[in-house]
Amino acid sequence: MDTEFGLREDQIERYSRQIILKEIGGKGVKKLLDSTVGIIGAGGLGCPAIQILTAAGVGHLKICDGDRVDVSNLPRQFLHYTKDVGKSKTESVRNKIREMNPDVSADFSNFYLTKENIAKFLEGCDYIIEASDNFATKFLVNDACVYFKIPFTIAGAVMFYGQLVSVVPGETACYRCVVNEPLPDETALSCSGAGVLGTVPALAAILQANEAIKSLIGLPAGFTGRFFNFDLLDDSFNDIKVKINPECKACSDLTKPLFKTEDYGRFGAVCQSHAPFIEKED
Repeated sequence: MDTEFGLREDQIERYSRQIILKEIGGKGVKKLLDSTVGIIGAGGLGCPAIQILTAAGVGHLKICDGDRVDVSNLPRQFLHYTKDVGKSKTESVRNKIREMNPDVSADFSNFYLTKENIAKFLEGCDYIIEASDNFATKFLVNDACVYFKIPFTIAGAVMFYGQLVSVVPGETACYRCVVNEPLPDETALSCSGAGVLGTVPALAAILQANEAIKSLIGLPAGFTGRFFNFDLLDDSFNDIKVKINPECKACSDLTKPLFKTEDYGRFGAVCQSHAPFIEKED
């Protein structure tokens, strides 16, 4: 039996605590059920984001990851269990989504994103969560989403530190507006080289999922025009305000598909900021 906004009675019961919220209501829940979110990476960031979006009733997910579950992943990649070690991460996640919420369908791509396959992956997506662990993918996602005008959020996590930025193409600064092209540096920090506490990607992923949900129901994103940084060792949180770079090669001309020509294979891991486009606090 369908009810107001096209929700079934069992859906009204399941999502009742969201429906009660005046900012969401039955109309917002229906928007979530009719939406598609792409999640790039099913690791420390991707797993919590997938859990939250599935539970919230985002009707369709597109998940991309070419990696397999390693035992060292388990302390922070909460959708992968000990029995999943050795499986592809997409296979591991598949059954969990099914069990969590039958309202949610998902497509799984057991590969890494490249400039050759990203356009196909982005098709039909209303929002993108970039949850990879490397700069090449982050820049690729930024450039493609900017060109296709898909709102997105990018996060990173290492040791006790996390960072988050959201982008509405054509309206806010993109990732390239602030971060210069990376330079090769084999000593750069990574989760495998420097370590990471599981709470760090979990917090960043919660914020990413929250940004996606707000965007899908028509609420403004909270992390546009700012890089949000946090340190869970000393419990510090701060913002770096950012503005559009008029010479940004990704978003200054939205008619050029930069992602098709850029050589992402040359990207290292160390980034320098575009200082003029970071607004210093007094």
